[in-house]
Amino acid sequence: MTTPTVSLAESWAPSVLRGQGAQWQRCARVVDAQIDGYVRAVDGARDHWGGVAGDAAWARAGEIGAIATRTVSALQAAADAANSGAAQLDGARDAVLAAVVAARAEGFDVADDGAVGVPPGIFLAALGSGSGAAMATAVLDHRARRHQTMIRAALGELAAADGRVTSLIATAFAQLPRAGDPGTGWAGVQTVPPPPDGASAEANRTWWDALTTGQQRMLIETTPASVGNRDGLPAAVRHRANVDRLPVERAALEATRRELSDRVRSPNNLESLFARQQLVDVGRRLADIDTVQSALEQHPDRRLLLLEVRSGEQVHAAVAIGDPDTADHIAVSTPGLNSTVRGSLGSMADEAGALQRESRIQMRATPGREHETVATIAWVGYDTPQMSGSITDRIEGGLAVALEDRARAGARDLARFYDGLGVAHTGSDPHITAIGHSYGSVTTGLALREPGHHPVDDLVVYGSPGLVGVRSPSDLGLVPGHAYEMTADGDVIARLNRFGPGPFGGGPYATDGFTHLATDAATTPDGVTRDGASGHSEYPRTGANGRLRTSGYNLAAIIADLPERAVTT
Repeated sequence: MTTPTVSLAESWAPSVLRGQGAQWQRCARVVDAQIDGYVRAVDGARDHWGGVAGDAAWARAGEIGAIATRTVSALQAAADAANSGAAQLDGARDAVLAAVVAARAEGFDVADDGAVGVPPGIFLAALGSGSGAAMATAVLDHRARRHQTMIRAALGELAAADGRVTSLIATAFAQLPRAGDPGTGWAGVQTVPPPPDGASAEANRTWWDALTTGQQRMLIETTPASVGNRDGLPAAVRHRANVDRLPVERAALEATRRELSDRVRSPNNLESLFARQQLVDVGRRLADIDTVQSALEQHPDRRLLLLEVRSGEQVHAAVAIGDPDTADHIAVSTPGLNSTVRGSLGSMADEAGALQRESRIQMRATPGREHETVATIAWVGYDTPQMSGSITDRIEGGLAVALEDRARAGARDLARFYDGLGVAHTGSDPHITAIGHSYGSVTTGLALREPGHHPVDDLVVYGSPGLVGVRSPSDLGLVPGHAYEMTADGDVIARLNRFGPGPFGGGPYATDGFTHLATDAATTPDGVTRDGASGHSEYPRTGANGRLRTSGYNLAAIIADLPERAVTT
């Protein structure tokens, strides 16, 4: 495996593996007891059950007994591997956390890959120490390198420990009976290894379609994490797998919280402080899960197309309103600065529902379009910059925005998500609209510039600070007349680029080829008087009359592929 990151080490809970080992051990005992009774019953029947049928039953009981014996042995070996592995991972993880705490205690910055840097404040203090500035700077650099060496060595040992545990468990389960083993009769139980993480949507779908119905069902039931986030798979499959994962992810986080609560009481002040910090993170992730469940409750038309809880800096999730596999029109909304699952997914899903309803209203009012369908998706699928909280958090968030790293990382996943919508669709070619708000427009624009063909037909950005490297819609793979922007009155972020390039490059307001959709109060072509949008966040929200604002109406018109109904400026 690749070397773990600091955040991944912080989120790991070896106690979960220990608990899994206990479950395997329990299963071994159950199987052993059940099969012993079964074989005894068949064997005891030989005295009064003979003939061909009796001999066949006795022979089959022997085969089943042999299968069960191998299964029990594999489960026991896996339980032993999990228990010993949890102890190894505990020690290796503690070494990483201790090394990180030591570096941070001296004021150094620790990056996720283990790199250690000197914060500007400490560096400036060293420069201000007069004649000793050069020596002070050299000492700081030396100590930073020493901490970095220790952290990366600890991360390397954690990776090695994880590799050893993985190998031990894989070796244990290699004892399980396989399809084609003499006498098993287990045809169809075997599974095809999944494509690697990050595989194309087409590769994922080819793999899935090659499985039998039984294999597909077994994967969903036993390893839903290998299914739920795979772009290109049917939405219903991803939804079921991800919903099944919710209680598992919650249990893992609660186990981590219990473990950290014990560490808070540690006599080691640094360990206690670090545990408190991690408890805050775990609490946030549990709140994210609460939000996902709340967004799905009492909404049978919603589908959970993405759920990533513990591997990144933030929880990722995407909720579809309607079925994107059959919809004639699909829209994907990507949020920006300060967005999180717990703080944004619920309202984004509600807004997506309102856009879906308005799009359907407009299509029903258009002859020949009455029966077309719409699915709208709220995609919180990347680590958005956070500029709230402490001064340090705001500085870090500002740097993340300026460097565009998060937008570029999110763009790769978003591009694959777009591709997956096209691959999973049961029809010929759905009409897909990409929507980006604020920093999310930067991510969306970069996603459309990812290599390969994307299935997006229309783009709408609003509150956009700029699009990287965009001089015309053709740079985004869009044909003329299919790129739109909205800039509301009082939206400081969007107006930064009103008269030229924005902080991220081409400002859509000032870029030729972008159609400017109205955001002011207006009576729209359907005869409804609508409120205008002001500021940076009102665009998709309803107004005082309970109807979408002019900007929301325009979004719905583009989603429905009815640009002639939109109000432009």
